[in-house]
Amino acid sequence: MTDLIKHHTALLVTALSAAVLGIAVILFFAFWKEERKEPDLVVVSPHPKAFMISLIKEFENETGIKTEVISLGTSDALKRIMDDKDVDVLWGGSLLTVSSYEEAFYPYHTENREAFEDRFDGVDERITCFTLVPSVIMINMDLIGDIEVEGYEDLLDPRLKGRIAFADPGKSSSSFEHLVNMLYAMGNGDPEKGFDYVEKFCENLDGVLLSTSSEVYEGVANGKYTVGLTFEEAAVTMLKSDKHIKIVYMEEGVVFTPDGIYINDLSERKDKAEAFVDFMTSRNAQSFITANLGRRSVRIDVTDSDIVAPFDSVKTIEVQTENVIGNKDRWIACFEEILKRGEP
Repeated sequence: MTDLIKHHTALLVTALSAAVLGIAVILFFAFWKEERKEPDLVVVSPHPKAFMISLIKEFENETGIKTEVISLGTSDALKRIMDDKDVDVLWGGSLLTVSSYEEAFYPYHTENREAFEDRFDGVDERITCFTLVPSVIMINMDLIGDIEVEGYEDLLDPRLKGRIAFADPGKSSSSFEHLVNMLYAMGNGDPEKGFDYVEKFCENLDGVLLSTSSEVYEGVANGKYTVGLTFEEAAVTMLKSDKHIKIVYMEEGVVFTPDGIYINDLSERKDKAEAFVDFMTSRNAQSFITANLGRRSVRIDVTDSDIVAPFDSVKTIEVQTENVIGNKDRWIACFEEILKRGEP
């Protein structure tokens, strides 16, 4: 009899344990599902992660909109937003690179446009200007020695052969910006004449062509390359991280191009995407960006950081936007052909 009681008791304990375990599993997956709930907004972006973290956190705190950010290069980000209706916003990518895809975006007029600089008045409402992103040359001061680099012409110094970091302009919008900049600068306003310089520049690359913009500024900052063609904010970030680098604004002239925020026309969460645009172009967000993140604001009521060169101290170059957009694919193909001819 005692053995029978012990047996039934053991069965009861086992059953209760299984029940408790089952409840625990159910509760765990319920909690896990809650923790992993779908985001309210999906953003794809080529911005450096360090640039995005604080802005996204503040956006979520202010609006309550849970945001997922997918980090991709500009060309891959464009493909993703056009192929996936669940991607709501493309955050970043210069107007010269992205404007040719504007039919894929939803027109939205944020009230913040009223505070934008006059130069952006003619920008299509499918595109919202975000920040100004001038091209710069970044120099590793531990490696440069007595080589003087003040502009594009100096990059042809034979001592820099194979020591220049430059990304594929077909993959990186910041490198395409540099390609446009050098074509106009070295062609004295005629980009077609600038290809004579591109021939010499590609020869000095010595077959080195990187895949992403981050490889450029990180490679220079970490001593893999002596100089790199990058964008101002990346160089400022490296400078603020105590990297021994110098920022050079090309003496031949600098193109100041805005990047943008673009809402997917297929998005089913356009109200939340609009809130994202409103927040990122607000005076508070733009002031934070200029004070802490090395970018220049598109707003007339926000002052640039002391770290960047004053706008009026830099020789600037104006480009014909429609000409750039219309020739983008051909110019990239020409660059690739020139580079290929120089391969061993």
